[in-house]
Amino acid sequence: MKTTLLNKFKIMISIALLLNVSCTILSAQDDNFIMPANLGIYGGLNFNMHTPSFIFPINQRQVNFNINNTNLGFHAGFICNYPLNETFTISGRLGYNGLSGELSKTERFGTPDTLTSNRMTADLHYIEISPVIQFHNLLPWKSLYFLAGLEFGIPFSTKYTAQSTLMSPLPAQSTISQSDAIPDATLRFAGAIGAGYVFNLSESVYLIPEISYRFPFNHISGNRVFTTWDVPQFRAGVALTFSLDKTPVKPQETYSDLQIGFKEVNYYDKERGKHPLQNIRVEDVQYTELFPMVPYIFCDENQPAPSDSTQLLTGKSEKGEFRIETVEPDAMKINVKTLDIVGKRMTENPDADLTITGTIDNKKETPASQLSLRRAEFAKDYLVNIYKINPERINIKTGGLPEKPSARTVVEGDAENRRIELSSTNPKILAPIIMKGESQTIAEPNLVEFVPFINSTDSVTSWQFEIEQAGQTIRNVKGIGDIHPIQFVIIPNELKKSQIPVDYVLTATNAKDLKRTVSGSIPTEYFSFTRKKTEELPDKTISKYSLILFDFDKADISEKDKAIIEENILPEIKFNSTVKIYGYTDKIGKEDYNKSLSERRANAVKDLLSAKVKDAKYETYGVGENEVIFDNNSPIGRQLSRTVQIYVITPR
Repeated sequence: MKTTLLNKFKIMISIALLLNVSCTILSAQDDNFIMPANLGIYGGLNFNMHTPSFIFPINQRQVNFNINNTNLGFHAGFICNYPLNETFTISGRLGYNGLSGELSKTERFGTPDTLTSNRMTADLHYIEISPVIQFHNLLPWKSLYFLAGLEFGIPFSTKYTAQSTLMSPLPAQSTISQSDAIPDATLRFAGAIGAGYVFNLSESVYLIPEISYRFPFNHISGNRVFTTWDVPQFRAGVALTFSLDKTPVKPQETYSDLQIGFKEVNYYDKERGKHPLQNIRVEDVQYTELFPMVPYIFCDENQPAPSDSTQLLTGKSEKGEFRIETVEPDAMKINVKTLDIVGKRMTENPDADLTITGTIDNKKETPASQLSLRRAEFAKDYLVNIYKINPERINIKTGGLPEKPSARTVVEGDAENRRIELSSTNPKILAPIIMKGESQTIAEPNLVEFVPFINSTDSVTSWQFEIEQAGQTIRNVKGIGDIHPIQFVIIPNELKKSQIPVDYVLTATNAKDLKRTVSGSIPTEYFSFTRKKTEELPDKTISKYSLILFDFDKADISEKDKAIIEENILPEIKFNSTVKIYGYTDKIGKEDYNKSLSERRANAVKDLLSAKVKDAKYETYGVGENEVIFDNNSPIGRQLSRTVQIYVITPR
C-alpha cells in the first residue's frame, strides 16, 4: 500500500511540474483575461468506479467481491476562485460527494447445482473539501484552463447492505440480507486533474463546465475485512459563480525583450575554405554554364499530377509559345519547366520518341490505385494537348517503385519515388541546357553565408531576411522560431554591373509584438572588360558544368553523362586550363559518409577527364552536404545536389 501511495504522489507531482513548466514556456499574450475573484455553487454527476478486492462473509459463506463496477452519483456544493496572476488561480470547493455504488458476484457453493447471487450495496456519503490550482492562458483558447489539486472527504454516512439469493436448485429461492455501518471508514484522500471552460454570461456572472478525474490515495475502510476497496471517480459538472469585483483583473505587465543581429558574414572560396567577407568582386568574363535536366517530375502523395512547386506548366499559366531561351539560367528554375522543355524539343525533333513511366512509393501508395498509370497519362495528355505531339510517339509504362529508387527509410526518399520518369532514344530530348555569352557578369566569391541570431524572452512569431541591390530584392527568406545560417549562391548576371553595394536586412517579431530590424551592406567592386584592359588585369574564360552523374548513394558515372563529358567538357579543357572538380551529395544520410561519397564522385570524374587531357591541372574537392547548393527541402533540389560541378578556367 505504501508503494502504491508513493506512486500516486509521484504522478500528482509530475502533472503539477508539467503544467508549471508549460506556463513558464508559453508566452503570455496581451489579450489574456483573468476573472476577478468569484463565489458560487457547483454540481454535477459522478461516475464512481468501484474497484473491490475482498472476501466478505454472508450467511456463513465467504463471497469474493472482485468485480469492478461503475455507478452514478452526484456532487454539489460551494466554490470560490481567487486569481493570483494571469496563469494561476486558487480554487476551493466545499460540498457533498456521493460515492455510493453496488458490488455483485455470482458464485457456486457446495455441489455444482448450488448457485447464489450476491450483492453489496454501499451508501457512501462524504463532506468534500478540495483545494485546487487552475492553470489559465496556456493555449490560444483563453477561456480554457487546466486544474490539479487534492480532495479530502469526511465520511458522515457509510453503510452497507449485503444480500445473498439462492438461485438454484429451483424452484425454491431464498434471500438472506444483512446491513451495518462500514467499520473503520477512513477519511478520503485523493488527487484531482481535469479541465474547464469559462463562459462569461455577463459582466459579473460566469458559467463554468468542468471535467475531472479523481484517483484515491487510500481505501474506503481500514478494517481488515475490507482489505482493498477503492473508488476512483470521473466527474462532469458545472459551476455558476458571481464576481466579487465587477472590474476584471488586468494581467500583470511582463518584461519582454528581443535582440537580433549577425554573428558572422562569411564566404567560401573554391577550395571550400570559410573566410570573413569584406567585399564582392563583380567581373565581366566569357562564361559558359551547362545546366542538367532531371528526367523526373515529382508528385505529391496520392496525387496524379505534379504541384506548382515541382512543375510550372507554361501551357496553363502563360500566353504565347514557350521558348527555352527565356528560361532563367538557374538549375532549379529550369527543372520546373521539364514538360515544356521536352514538349518543345519533341516538336523540333519530329522523329524522336518518348517513354513516360509512372511510379509510386509502394507505401501509402499501392499498385491497386492505378496511380502510376494516371501519372504517366497526365504527362502524355499534356504533351499531346499543348504541344500537339503525335500520341503514337509516346510510350507509357507503369509499375511500383522506380527502377532506381531513393532511400525508403526516410520521408525524403518516399517523396522522390512518387514521380514521372522520362526517357528517349534521342539524346537531344533530355540534353542539358547550355547558356553561353561573350559578356557574362559573375561574382567572386559566389557563395556567401550569413549567420544571424535572434534572442527573445518570448516566442518568435515571424522573421524575414532580405538581400537587395539598388532597391531590387534578390532573395527573400521567411520563417518562425529559430533562425539558422542562410547561404546566398550568386548566379551569373544576378548582380548589377556597378559599384552599388549589396544590402541585407533582418526583421523579427515576437509574441509580445516587439519588432526589431537590423541591416548591413557588402561593398562591391566592378571589373568590366574595358577596366581590365586599361589596368592590364588578367582575363580568363570560365566554363561551369553541373552533371547529374549519380543515382542515390552511387559514385558510378552514367553513360549519359559520359556522352555529355565527351561532347561538351573535354573540348573546353586546354593545356593551360585549371579544372576544379567539386563533389556534392544531398542531406540524406550521415555527414561523414556523404563527404566520403562526394570525394569518390569527384575522383571518378577526375580520372575520366585526366585520361583524355593529361596536360591540364586537376583539383578535386569532396564537399558532401556541407554546402547547400540547391534547396534540399525539394525533391528536385536533392536530385540536383547529387552532382559533380566542374569549373574549367582558362587564361585568355
